[in-house]
Amino acid sequence: MKDTTPIPNGPTRRRQWTAEAKLKVLREGRSGAASLSQVCTQYDISPSQFYQWEAVAERGALAALRGQKRGRKKQTPTEEALAAEIARLREVIAELSLENLALKKGVWR
Repeated sequence: MKDTTPIPNGPTRRRQWTAEAKLKVLREGRSGAASLSQVCTQYDISPSQFYQWEAVAERGALAALRGQKRGRKKQTPTEEALAAEIARLREVIAELSLENLALKKGVWR
């Protein structure tokens, strides 16, 4: 997994870890089958990197497990304005449809 190939006359490239790869490393480190230092050496990461990933995963798990409020979600002011505009446009369409139907039937105002 080591991809720190030096670029000629430039810095070494940083590796991009996918979420799946990070989760795999975290599971191996938490399993206890091997020591944390062995897992970090195997994947060529520092223990501080492992602990950073673990903290992010913990925050994500807490956010996912927190209870969600029941009922409808409150709309933001922009969403309320858009909903009002949609209602107004629906009224205009209904009015124009009625006028169009009246004109087709030959009823004049």
